Amino acid sequence: MIRLFITLPVIVALIIFAACNQAPVELSWLQWKWTSSPGVLALLVAALLYATGSASVWIVVLRQMRRARRAEQEVRTLRARLDSTDETAPRAPGLTSAPADSPMLRAYAAQPAAPVTPPAVTETPPAPVPDAPGGTERPGS
Repeated sequence: MIRLFITLPVIVALIIFAACNQAPVELSWLQWKWTSSPGVLALLVAALLYATGSASVWIVVLRQMRRARRAEQEVRTLRARLDSTDETAPRAPGLTSAPADSPMLRAYAAQPAAPVTPPAVTETPPAPVPDAPGGTERPGS
């Protein structure tokens, strides 16, 4: 949306410039000379710059798409390798993300599981709220 706010006034200004400058003028660049209105020349230069910018953005986008395709292919390859590795390695329940030969997994498998007991909850009576100093009378009564 911000591009529209920038592009639209520039295009409108170019069209107004082209409409106001219709008288032919002799133009030259190096050895070439031609007769054209400055407005048409401005529109042609703007179109050329627009095409050049679009082409450069297109090249950058193609590079990013190629990188993304390579990264997706690498992710697929690594996932397939991980799945084939996971199928062959036995795992203890609860440690599904640990590698099969990790010391943590060996220590977990060597220790028997201890029963879990919930903590004891003791109820204490709520503490009494002390009275406000000076009694319960309201000031100004």
